[in-house]
Amino acid sequence: MMRASLNRWLYGQVVYPAVVSAIGEGSIFRRLRSLEAIQWWTPGALVELQQTRLANLLNFAGAHTRYYRAGLARRTPVSASQAFDVLRSLSLLTKADVQTRASELSAWPPPGRVARKTTGGSTGQAVTILKDRSALASERAAMWLGYGWAGIMFGDRCARFWGSQFDGRRRLIGKAGDFAMNRRRFSAFAFDDIDLERYWKECLAFQPAYLYGYVSMLEAFAGFVDRRGYDGRVLGARAIITTSEVLTPPQRELLERVFKARVFVEYGCGEVGPIAYECDKGSLHLMTADLVVEILDNEGRAVAAGESGHIVLTDLNSRAMPLIRYQIGDNGIPGAGCPCGRGFPVLAKIWGRAYDVVQGVDGRKYHGEFFMYMFEDLRKAGHEVRQFQVVQDRPEHLTIRIVADAVTTETIKPIILRHLAEKLPGVDVTLEGCSQIERSASGKTQVVRNLLATSRFTGT
Repeated sequence: MMRASLNRWLYGQVVYPAVVSAIGEGSIFRRLRSLEAIQWWTPGALVELQQTRLANLLNFAGAHTRYYRAGLARRTPVSASQAFDVLRSLSLLTKADVQTRASELSAWPPPGRVARKTTGGSTGQAVTILKDRSALASERAAMWLGYGWAGIMFGDRCARFWGSQFDGRRRLIGKAGDFAMNRRRFSAFAFDDIDLERYWKECLAFQPAYLYGYVSMLEAFAGFVDRRGYDGRVLGARAIITTSEVLTPPQRELLERVFKARVFVEYGCGEVGPIAYECDKGSLHLMTADLVVEILDNEGRAVAAGESGHIVLTDLNSRAMPLIRYQIGDNGIPGAGCPCGRGFPVLAKIWGRAYDVVQGVDGRKYHGEFFMYMFEDLRKAGHEVRQFQVVQDRPEHLTIRIVADAVTTETIKPIILRHLAEKLPGVDVTLEGCSQIERSASGKTQVVRNLLATSRFTGT
């Protein structure tokens, strides 16, 4: 116990603060202290905070970006009392806009140190954005606030069920991040029971304070532990934080039963960071100190509580590339207040993060993020792929649909085939160029569609 406490202190008080300060995000601690107080404000006080922060963002965007200058020229300076009306007068921002008009969206001059961030895109439609370090620090502060609701603090050991980076630089950055966060990474990109057995033994030795990762991967791990008859309590995890995919009630029940730990939901997206976290009363609270969250119907009107709509976000922190009224492609239902006493509004339901897995002929499973990393590497190499979808209709066959120009499609075909021949031996791959990817009834595109009943993780 003393050794574990020393390890937590070392990472929480020495290693992590040193790393975030070195990369220019030392303001995270001041921002977290502020959020810890703000969370208890009344809803009315939070709205006033949003108005002030939104007015500052709109005035900055109108002065420093070509994209917003025209739309805001006659409205600036925007006062706090005008901020929401001005916001609603602006057009919605799409992923395609960010892809094709990045230079117009980027602020000039840049607001200090800026990082480039490419998101995998849960719809298969990746985007690259710029983030100033202050905004990234605010993202991390919101993350730690949400983790705190689950009883997790700086330095707590984490078992992270996540993707593995392919290229050398990203792999190095991933390892550095894992070190700073005191976590072990367990790949969701290719695994079978032999891998899951190894994950179990490594977790047993590591004794993580919490498990974190893709819902489907955590479900796979829990299902394995359950089938083997292992006692999940011996890992010592106090909490499980799920992300990237919608958590269903049966999945929550499985995780809590196997590991005897409370499950908490994290909801976010790569472009803006944390959107909502689950509190100890089970409500999903929106991080409205950092975001303006609109839930709109098909005509662009705000929906009432209990009604479904499209989630649209305005990032109140980022100045390097302001994202104002950004459509992330998810759908949600606004909810009522929460007995926990926090003033942050509640999201009653979300859906649209449609992932599935591909299963190789040898039984190994590949999470949808595996393919998103592959296409992200292609984009970084200069191949402009706008969107993609992977469909598995037989154990030994995949169809990959690609939205790109004809030259790009023909150029990347041999690259993809070589890569998948190595990673998924025995699986034939058909590549199809197309003008668009069909959407599901929810309005989102599913990155991976596995039509095989055997692709379920639970083993039932």
